Amino acid sequence: MHDPTSRPKAARSSLQLVLLVCSALLFGAAACDTPSGTPRPSASLLELDFTPQPTITPPSTPGGSAAPTLVSWPIGWDVAFCELMTDAVVAQELLVDIERAMGEDALRDARLLAHELSLIATHAGELVPDVPDWQPAQDALADLATLMELDAQAAAEYLTYFQNERRPALRRARAARDEVASQLPGANDNLQVLADLGISCPGTPLQLESP
Repeated sequence: MHDPTSRPKAARSSLQLVLLVCSALLFGAAACDTPSGTPRPSASLLELDFTPQPTITPPSTPGGSAAPTLVSWPIGWDVAFCELMTDAVVAQELLVDIERAMGEDALRDARLLAHELSLIATHAGELVPDVPDWQPAQDALADLATLMELDAQAAAEYLTYFQNERRPALRRARAARDEVASQLPGANDNLQVLADLGISCPGTPLQLESP
């Protein structure tokens, strides 16, 4: 006799089998979508290899314990001073060369040298007020101003002599020249003070030639 409950049981078995197969297929598809490599750590866990920047020590303040190792001057002071110093060195060379040319009877050359000295000494004197105030250089700056004034006086007297051949003008020119010579040692000492502080002018020594 046929059992009426056997069909539902068979149907349930078939349905269960279908569900198992579908579940397996779905699992396999999900597995295919999963990355096969090792997952990377998040950015917050990465260790970065870098070279640290050097530490910059700020300059010490007046109340600090560290002593300053460099001398500082006002902005633009060195440029203005070196422009003046270049003129002063050339002026002194011209003052020396005038008498040398005269000793060689090259009066035309001596006259041209005196004219150049007049121009450059005057120009140097005009540059003195343009140099910013800086206490360590005040003595040297005052010396340069005095020397350029004397150089300009000597040049004017030389030019008068070459024009009129008047001996008093030549004596005054040489007197101004002698005054320059007497003041140069002290001026060069004050310039050496600046050199010891680290001041230098490219192509120009911090020393004046003595006539």
